[in-house]
Amino acid sequence: MQAIIRLLFLALLFTIPGAQNAAAQESRTVTAEGVAMIQQGAVDIARDAALEDAQKRAVEQAIGILIESQTQVENYQLISDKILAQTKGYIKRYNVMNETTQGELLRVVITAEVALGKLEDDLSGIGILLVQMAKPRTMILIAEQNIGGPVNAWWWTSSGQVDISAAENSFIDVFTKKGFEFVDHEAAAQDIKVSRAYQTQDLSAGQARTLGNQAKAEVVIVGKAVSKIAGRVGGVMLSAQADISVRAVRTDTGQVIASATSHAAAVHINDQTAGIEALRKAGTQAAEELLTKILAVFAKEVGGTRSILITINGLTKDQFVKFKDVLRSQVRAIKDLHEKSFSGTSAVIQVDSKSSTQALSDELLLRNFGSFSVQVTRSTANTMELQVAPQSKP
Repeated sequence: MQAIIRLLFLALLFTIPGAQNAAAQESRTVTAEGVAMIQQGAVDIARDAALEDAQKRAVEQAIGILIESQTQVENYQLISDKILAQTKGYIKRYNVMNETTQGELLRVVITAEVALGKLEDDLSGIGILLVQMAKPRTMILIAEQNIGGPVNAWWWTSSGQVDISAAENSFIDVFTKKGFEFVDHEAAAQDIKVSRAYQTQDLSAGQARTLGNQAKAEVVIVGKAVSKIAGRVGGVMLSAQADISVRAVRTDTGQVIASATSHAAAVHINDQTAGIEALRKAGTQAAEELLTKILAVFAKEVGGTRSILITINGLTKDQFVKFKDVLRSQVRAIKDLHEKSFSGTSAVIQVDSKSSTQALSDELLLRNFGSFSVQVTRSTANTMELQVAPQSKP
């Protein structure tokens, strides 16, 4: 019987989204050295202090995987107080590789497995990761329909004064805790020009991108949420069920960077109240899932490479081929380059960059390419436009 209970518990554990996410949290193994002074011959105390120092250095290395060194410097006190003060919470396990003494100093070298997922969450919690991503302004376009009610889609109105829906409220609550800033309905409604084609519950990524750009948002959360009565409970209470599906779209590239779906139920004596509560629950679940996926994308881009679309104007095909070779060989931040299109004197390439778009833009402007002059005419968080001209040799 106990064996059956254990099997049922494990089955339940791995069907819970949160448990699956926790099990799949990424970790990274790093090597770090710690140093401590031996005072009055107390080697054991010095060893413990050196191990603590080594674990702190290991976490610092892991932070360096997720955020740039300049951001670490600018936010040193905040990181020190909130992250480095509790390093053991991020170290899953460690092994001592070497221990030496040099006079009154004791040094230890360890390999430590650091939980990047937890570290990423906590860095996000104090706003560091969003600073790295230039704090993208976010807009919500969720069409919601509660039991017996009309479709609530604020962008359909010219005033933007439709009440914030239950699902949207859930997203705002979850995302603002991580430092996200949202576009205000009334302010956005003054900028958005909506044709009849946009008055739909099923906005495409392209339509969401258009509306987001009009409202000067960098990320749009688009989707729909619907609740319905499922039946009665105990003859008096009404059971409502809600379903929600959402996507996060970058407005500069149109890329869908994350998606989530959720289902929830609620019971109440009033049908509309039951529907609102079901929508709120489903919205919170979907928001948490979507947020986790968005932050994972941000962390990967900050700590690794990010894709940047670059439009290059002013070159013939032969000149463009040569310029591609120059970019590959002379720009350190570019790790890979893919040609997307070429027409007339305009080309589009996608580069995998170790730097942000701003840092890459600065490098392109400051570097002397010799045979080409380069001007950056426009840039966003994930795109850039260049005006390039060949230069004759003196």
